[in-house]
Formats: sequence, C-alpha cells, structure tokens
Amino acid sequence: MKRLNRKLIRGTNWALAGLLSLLGFSSCGNQVEEYGTPHADFKVTGRVTDEAGEPLSGIRVVPTNLKDHYPSPHDTVYSSPDGSYKYRYNAGYAPDSLKFTLKFEDPTKRPDYESDSVTVGFAKGDLKGGDNHWFLGAAEKVIDVKLKAKKKS
Repeated sequence: MKRLNRKLIRGTNWALAGLLSLLGFSSCGNQVEEYGTPHADFKVTGRVTDEAGEPLSGIRVVPTNLKDHYPSPHDTVYSSPDGSYKYRYNAGYAPDSLKFTLKFEDPTKRPDYESDSVTVGFAKGDLKGGDNHWFLGAAEKVIDVKLKAKKKS
C-alpha cells in the first residue's frame, strides 16, 4: 500500500510539473499590458549651423516649457561635430497634443553665437505606429536651426 501511495504521489508530481511547465511557456508569447498609462514617443532631430551653413558642434539644446508634463523631460542634449542633434521625449502620459520650446545656446564662457529658440508642436494625428493598447505611437519632426554670430564689441 505504501509503495502504491509513493508511486501515485511521484506520478502526480511529474504530471503537475509537466502541466505547469506547459502553462508557463504558453504564457510567454503575446504579453498584453493590462494596467498602465497611455504613452507616446516624440522626437525632434535636425542640424545646427552658422549663417554660412557650416555645422556647429557643442551647441546646447534645452527644452524650456515642459514643467507641467510627467515624467520631467528636462534633458539637455548637445549637437555633434556634424551639427546634428536628437531630442527625444517619452511622454509617460500621452497628451492629445504637445507643444514645447527648444532653446539653442552656445555654452562657452564667451559665446560666439546668439541664442535662438524654436517652438515645436505635435498633434495627435502626428502619432504613427501605435499598438491599439497603451502605446499611442511615435512622432518625429526635423528642425534645422541657423545661429547668428554675435556682434563683436
């Protein structure tokens, strides 16, 4: 009788282990987020040049009026040696539209270029590639900026 109980328990353990393994692997496929917040990616790229069209490296690009958005997107980026920059904002709570200002400034102690700012706006129709769940999509704009040289005094 004891031997039969042991075989029954061992067989049940193997069957349960196999069943749990199958259920575990079958749930690894399509993961659907049930809880979350709608989010979207907004990206602004472009080049910073001088008035002659020469690329400017090391120009600071700062978002200035995103303080009411969550999460805090106050990330500063700098232009690369070829003058290109890429500012990305992942809106944790995706608004219907997004409007912010990027300020371009020469960060040196004695700047050679005047600061400039550009207002960038995204509408809900700009979002592409959403998954019909929480990810509403991504939008990208290309903004090229020409900075004017400061007048020598």
